[in-house]
Amino acid sequence: MYSIFYDDLASRLYPSSILHAYGVNGKISGSVGAIGEIGGNVVAVLHAPVGCGYHYRYSARRRHQPFYPLLSTNLTEQEIIFGGEEKLLKTVREAWKRYEPEMVFIIPSPVSDILNEDIRSAAAKLRREGIKVTAIQSELFSHRDKNYSRNRLKEIAKQKITGDTRLEIELKGCGFTEALYAIVEQVMKPQEIISRSVNIETVGWGSEGRLVLREMEAFLNTCGVTVNTWIPSAGVAALEHAPAAQLNLVKRIRWARRMKERFGTDYMQLNGNGRYTGLDGIALFYRDIAEKLCILPEMEEKIEKKTEETRMLAKESLAYLGSKHCVLVCRGISDAPFTLKLFAKEFGVGIGALCVILTEEQRRSLNITKDIEEQLVERIREAAKLYAPQVRILFNPDREQLQNCFAQADAVLGTGDFTLEGCGAPLIPIGTEMTSLSFESWHRNIKRLERRIRNAGRKDALLLNRMPFQEQRYADYDSVSARAAREMWQRMWLEKKGE
Repeated sequence: MYSIFYDDLASRLYPSSILHAYGVNGKISGSVGAIGEIGGNVVAVLHAPVGCGYHYRYSARRRHQPFYPLLSTNLTEQEIIFGGEEKLLKTVREAWKRYEPEMVFIIPSPVSDILNEDIRSAAAKLRREGIKVTAIQSELFSHRDKNYSRNRLKEIAKQKITGDTRLEIELKGCGFTEALYAIVEQVMKPQEIISRSVNIETVGWGSEGRLVLREMEAFLNTCGVTVNTWIPSAGVAALEHAPAAQLNLVKRIRWARRMKERFGTDYMQLNGNGRYTGLDGIALFYRDIAEKLCILPEMEEKIEKKTEETRMLAKESLAYLGSKHCVLVCRGISDAPFTLKLFAKEFGVGIGALCVILTEEQRRSLNITKDIEEQLVERIREAAKLYAPQVRILFNPDREQLQNCFAQADAVLGTGDFTLEGCGAPLIPIGTEMTSLSFESWHRNIKRLERRIRNAGRKDALLLNRMPFQEQRYADYDSVSARAAREMWQRMWLEKKGE
């Protein structure tokens, strides 16, 4: 039976952020994750050697729930040399006959990319035989274009700290996005528009994702707005019907842009570049939806009422958090302004110091020039003026400075960096549930943070504190092999498109 505990546990032990940042990985995991979300009887055929089919049933994006209806074309050395189209056609035909699925999805692999296999032409041939098949097309050989993070950082440096401007950057090579793009192209069909209806992209909502999505749906329903399709967490028939929605609420841009080109469906990105942080941000999120649907006057009263009710429910917890004095530690220079806003403004915690850690390796891997760094630092200072004028900002503090800061704090927030244990204050790791877009989840976050601070205790005697981790490369082990592996990865992967 599915339990949120296992999802939460797996996410913390094996976070996808680590895979995205440090993995020399192909795109199979993302595509398997997307197709595995589709309800009903669907089968995926991975155009790859059999080992890939076995390994990726346990997808990094579906750690809690392996995707078993995943077949492989079992490419051998001969097919890798001379081409594997016939093997692909045969495997799909056998899958269609044996499992009688609603749809077969063909997933490419780095091997089929090397072969330059025309998967979409093979799918067209199969459709002429009456087989319902969708072919996911590769955009890049690898996941993902490592310049994406660099380009995104450059754009973030130019954005207003208030989140009033929107940031849309295409991410190519993401298997998940490629799968959604294929669904738009080959599964969805033209529909009559249903007024006041939305589609919601369902993956990437943290450990309480399912609950938060249902809470969002419930509030939208009270405003007369219905959810047409959960994308991709719906059956094939529902995905075909997705263009009936008036608006898409999305985390990834490319597939939504394509859907707008094909069917005219408008979209709204949920990331928002800090726009939807905190309770006021959640209210703004629903106002933005209402504005897109042209029903803002009707929804405004309900949004204001729900916001005030939620704030009153959290009154005692907010008073407790406001009495605490904490230190905030951020290992991401671009995220620091929004993290400060979340804890200082939205949760009301007294933040005495903000410690921002930017290593030389981060500067190199993200290609952070002096100008970009100055822009990002200025954003942090601007956020401090807006949300926590009393805060002291420390860039790359040494151990002694950290200990001095921590000695005056009730707790250290913002990071799960266990190398900071034993520095003088309890460390409270903040999980993926801290940001969401339902009123109820904001209240839960307040209560959760209150409990964590009330029950916090120092862990000076952790065995981890006795192990030689690299503090500047959290959390790499300090050994010859670990350092050599990181250097090899750095040279071979991150710098392959370096400027």
